[in-house]
Amino acid sequence: YFANKTQLGGMMQAASAFLSVQGALSFFVTAYRQLAQWQSIVMRLDGFEASIAKANALGAQSGIVKLSPVGTDIALDDLLVRLPHGKPLVSADGFSFRNKARTLVTGPSGSGKSTLFRAIAGIWPFGSGSIAIPANATLMMLPQRPYFPIGSLEAAIAYPAESGAFSVQQVAEAVTAVGLPALTSRLNEEAHWNGILSLGEQQRLGMARVLLHRPDYLFLDEATASLDEPSEAALYRLIEEKLPATTVVSIGHRSTLESFHQDKAVLEPAGDQFAIRGLKRQADAS
Repeated sequence: YFANKTQLGGMMQAASAFLSVQGALSFFVTAYRQLAQWQSIVMRLDGFEASIAKANALGAQSGIVKLSPVGTDIALDDLLVRLPHGKPLVSADGFSFRNKARTLVTGPSGSGKSTLFRAIAGIWPFGSGSIAIPANATLMMLPQRPYFPIGSLEAAIAYPAESGAFSVQQVAEAVTAVGLPALTSRLNEEAHWNGILSLGEQQRLGMARVLLHRPDYLFLDEATASLDEPSEAALYRLIEEKLPATTVVSIGHRSTLESFHQDKAVLEPAGDQFAIRGLKRQADAS
């Protein structure tokens, strides 16, 4: 240009063409991170769909039959719960959880207590036999780490019900009853509550969820294990007071839980699996 060999317009066109070619050739370098993220997302979605299809196929092959009897007890007959690869885990035959009774289920770690709960809930398809649940009964399973969806604290406590299913006053009263009155002022606050609250606070709010839903059958899978014994005792007394008609079945290892349950079932070794040997009433045991 300074040597007067080209015009300004020609020089600008050449520079523009060079930048276009450079940008096109370097696209894969500049977009590598986005391409890698996109690939990982596609792979996860593909794996997720494959897992759903596999689970549906396994569910269709499940030998566990769910019945809705006229009675009021949850009955397990000729039940054998297996691991996904077919290994037997826990069996129960002629066993039932008495209606409106509180039953403590104990046994060694890995004996299949939580898996038995999942089978009763209908989310564990591996096994055979029958599980009879009273018709129109409502069941609630409360694990050691409750699930709280991202959103307002009020909606997280009301889950799985829709937001607004319970009044703000009802939710506040339940939160106060479980020993967390300071959280009543944060019911409209939106956050990722599983990452903010301590496990002990989450377990207390899980109990608040129970008070709101008032299920017919409540299964507690070490749902108070992160609380100290006095706090745990207070929550069990609260459930007994507020939900006297609810059948409570608990998994726990603390001996202090026995005083809050009328019946006790123990999973004991039976060959290559575990079995519920029978129901022992605490009054008989004493």
